[in-house]
Amino acid sequence: MSEVRVGLSSVQVNVTAFGLWQMILGAKRRQVKTSGSTLGDLIDTLNDLSTGKLSKEVLDDRRVLDPKFKIFVNGNISGNLSTKLTDGDEVLLFSVIDGG
Repeated sequence: MSEVRVGLSSVQVNVTAFGLWQMILGAKRRQVKTSGSTLGDLIDTLNDLSTGKLSKEVLDDRRVLDPKFKIFVNGNISGNLSTKLTDGDEVLLFSVIDGG
């Protein structure tokens, strides 16, 4: 009987951050290599780069993206952290501005 091993794939994406995202990450644009291939893996990697500050701001207790933050992958909005990423994807991180 042979054993099937499933490994995590990594991807490298281009991240552009705006507003609070940019303040937390300290840069507007960067290439990021994740240890997995989902939007959630990217958030985890960015959280590590921000020494744990990012997830406290953008995720709720259930690890769901707070509605005041928006993520676009290749021009399409995605709030689902299980969204698959591939090498070279463009990821835009926005903060919704409140006020009147």
